[in-house]
Amino acid sequence: MKKLLLVLSVIAMISLLASPALAAGDMTCDHSGMTMEPMHAIASLHHCVMHAYDMGHITNAGVANSLMAKLEAAQAAFDRGQTDVAINLLNAFINEVGAQSGKSIVSDHAGHLVMHAQMVIMALNG
Repeated sequence: MKKLLLVLSVIAMISLLASPALAAGDMTCDHSGMTMEPMHAIASLHHCVMHAYDMGHITNAGVANSLMAKLEAAQAAFDRGQTDVAINLLNAFINEVGAQSGKSIVSDHAGHLVMHAQMVIMALNG
């Protein structure tokens, strides 16, 4: 029951926090059907990065590839049972997004990616 409440809280927070910052234009990620269950949480963030790049909110392919590589490494670490390593990689993701905000990542979308990564970390901490 506790995990269900956490998942529902995370989904609600993503919806509430992301909507105002991303309401202009087509900056929203489609979170429908996605879950913040630990085994799917990183994949949902990977989807957001791909969407951001496809929509032009991440303007540098190298930055997009670097972010996706961090997420793929985090997923691999999580799959091996190394949750702490996965969280460290997600924190590296957050740091890179912050460094690229306003440069290769549209600032509003960078805020969304950081918030989403923080929600994934919360889900992994369970």
